[in-house]
Amino acid sequence: MLEVTNVRDGEVIPHRLCLLRVVGTEPEATCAAIHNQNDNNRNGALWKIHQRGFNALVPLVEGKNDLRIICGTQEASIQVVYKPLDIPRFIRLVYITCINDDKFQGPKDMECSPNSAVRKIQTGALVLQTFVAETLAAEGLDRRTFRFELDTEGNPIVHVIQLPLTIREAHKFTEERLWETAALHILSSHLADKNCKYVAFFGGTRFSNPDKVPLKNETDIMALTKGHVSLGGGGLALVSTGALYTWALDVDDVMDAMWNTSPVDTSTLMDFSGGRGTWGACYGTHLGSVLHELAHTLDLGHTPHGIMARGFEDLHVFFTTTKLTSDYLPQSPHHSSVMRQSMSSSLIKESVTFTTDFVRKIPLDNINMTVEPPKEPLASSGVYSPPILTRRYPSKTHSSNSESGSPITIEDSLSSSQTQRNTCNRTLLNAPSPNLTNSVLNNNKLQENDGSKCRAFWARSSAVLLAFHKWLNIVTDGDPPELKGSVVCSTAGIRIVELRDLHTMAFHHWEFVTRPPPPVLHLPWAQVPHWPSDTHIEVVAEDSQGNLLKGCFMPRPL
Repeated sequence: MLEVTNVRDGEVIPHRLCLLRVVGTEPEATCAAIHNQNDNNRNGALWKIHQRGFNALVPLVEGKNDLRIICGTQEASIQVVYKPLDIPRFIRLVYITCINDDKFQGPKDMECSPNSAVRKIQTGALVLQTFVAETLAAEGLDRRTFRFELDTEGNPIVHVIQLPLTIREAHKFTEERLWETAALHILSSHLADKNCKYVAFFGGTRFSNPDKVPLKNETDIMALTKGHVSLGGGGLALVSTGALYTWALDVDDVMDAMWNTSPVDTSTLMDFSGGRGTWGACYGTHLGSVLHELAHTLDLGHTPHGIMARGFEDLHVFFTTTKLTSDYLPQSPHHSSVMRQSMSSSLIKESVTFTTDFVRKIPLDNINMTVEPPKEPLASSGVYSPPILTRRYPSKTHSSNSESGSPITIEDSLSSSQTQRNTCNRTLLNAPSPNLTNSVLNNNKLQENDGSKCRAFWARSSAVLLAFHKWLNIVTDGDPPELKGSVVCSTAGIRIVELRDLHTMAFHHWEFVTRPPPPVLHLPWAQVPHWPSDTHIEVVAEDSQGNLLKGCFMPRPL
């Protein structure tokens, strides 16, 4: 019997691309069809079956969508209502070119024009919007996501701007300087808007391996890549386009692109696959890294596991498998038990959090950028040993009962960001990255998407912070929560308090999701099982209106 496991009949969805996880297909069935009977512009699409189930990404029309699912002699239907988001704050997408080169790198037979880049970014953005909504709903936090500015056809708008640099000049820049240049250029243009955060793609990334040198590890890959950048924080996430060639042009091609097991030709193309060597893994890893950096602009830091660690590498696994199992799971009590399998860590250049808040100041042509003290890793409630659970997506959503320095001017930011980068690299992963060859061997099953392992999810505290964030809700601005001694106060009610060490790795949190949030919380220090060795800790708090207390350091309680 066909069953949709992640969406309820009649459910209202705030994103245009709907993910359906369907199980219960006939044993001999190889494909299924889904037709949106309310969309006269599209025919039904075919989806291949894997392990008696399949996933489908169905574009929706505004209003009611009556979806008819057909698999052999079986048939099912589900109605989904698409209601576009009406949040005042939004995410603005930008494709950045150089004055003498506007193309991204790809195979010789591929169109790599700005128009092609825009289409790929549009499609990828819709996929990320869906991912956020799906994962928050799975945590019992409702189907919430961020908003993009849309064109008349409902596609995300991608602005194309040109830096006043040649591609050779841009390749001489450090990641931090390229980030700053892009930030200043955006803020001095018509794209400046206090209600948006930016995700920018630098089209000048270039990989070159003319001697066909064997690549043993990620260091070898990066040594042959110029213009690679992966920095996010404040108002801007800037990422490179080294693997944009693997991205789908249209939503109908997303699943095929993620399933693509074609090997990457490392003599001409950058392998951004997390050590797995396939186009599909490149797509998942690259798209996941964009979400990772975007999340930094939404005040999230790194976590011991999940998207804000190295879990972003498995984004393609999340979309191509119907049964997801993870080594790390949320504290929410609504997940079924199943045997857990371990996954070896895979390879990718360690992301750097460049937590820079840039603002306009009067006069408008005097643009300043300030760099706050380092903020990067985050965590879920306590560094706990999670139970053996599966990440199953219930047909109904549930609620969790668990509770768990001076600014620097832009002139000084390069030296500051380099210090922060070194800190990030020491703290993001406890174990060194494995050899590239070993990583590929260890992940052979992953390339087949056997459905047993996936690290693409939010650590619990990341999910709660997102669920009440201003960029995902209609809220009014207010004063942030206050910390007075060991007491956190907010008239809007406290939703989450998170403790981070001086490397901004969160090691404990308390949440108030299902009941009225307290306006005053005396922090119960005795409940914290493990303390970092740092002399000071950071207290991060968010209230019901998304007002955020951050950058507040205090001596570690004895």
